[in-house]
Amino acid sequence: MARTAKADLEAEAQEAFRRALVSLGHLAPAAPDDGGSILTVVVDGIEFHVELEAASVITPATVARLVTAVDKRRTTVARVAVGDLITAPAQQALRDAGWGWLDRRGHLVLRRKGVYLDVDVPPDVRRTAGPRTAISGVAAISWAAALLLAPDDPPSMRGVARRVSISHSAIVAASKRLRSVSLVRADGRPLVPELFWALAEEWNPVPIALAQQPPDGDADTDESLGVNLDREDPGWAVSGTVGAAVWGAPMAIGAVYPPDFYVPSSAVLRRATIRLGRADRF
Repeated sequence: MARTAKADLEAEAQEAFRRALVSLGHLAPAAPDDGGSILTVVVDGIEFHVELEAASVITPATVARLVTAVDKRRTTVARVAVGDLITAPAQQALRDAGWGWLDRRGHLVLRRKGVYLDVDVPPDVRRTAGPRTAISGVAAISWAAALLLAPDDPPSMRGVARRVSISHSAIVAASKRLRSVSLVRADGRPLVPELFWALAEEWNPVPIALAQQPPDGDADTDESLGVNLDREDPGWAVSGTVGAAVWGAPMAIGAVYPPDFYVPSSAVLRRATIRLGRADRF
């Protein structure tokens, strides 16, 4: 499936924006007379102009490009980005730039003098498969992660299938889906950072607060929980703020800052909560 043409993407964005406002009980925006992207909108009796900018996946890099490209002389126009998927960092970047947005998965933000909407709306997914659908499932998540780990030298599909214990055909199908929505290039290399942000939207860990960390030097605990192991078995991995600091992220934290861990299985997590205790809060 080829990437949607820009004109078609903008036309679909206008229709999605109209449907979002109508779903909230407002008048449908008047179509531009010149066929452009500026709509006349009336919200609670206040009339103003809105200029839409459409993209499929909107990341902070997309926001920077959109903000740089607009005509800043149009100071009376409210600007709204419309995308199939707008990542959380991109949403914050849009807020910082004074823009609104419509994430077609179901959220509208619109700001203008006297008007402020920040509300869920009915999902308005395009007929073509979007990035979120393409990265659902173990095969697609595994292949996307493998590509991002080696963006300039993509791994073999059979090798990834063996590592995650799924069939080679599942990885092949996942690869085709990612390529069909333009998250993977024709030469097999990932589109970065778009693939990263699309994968990040699917990464939803469930945090559990433990009463204490695994003790150092306790061989019985180490073996039972699969932590502090010298061998190459799957074990606990430090993540979050502490993990970022270890990798050199520019941040300052205290020596007793509580670490976050990823654990290899739900069974390990259950044993950890029994052995280490569960806390009411972090």
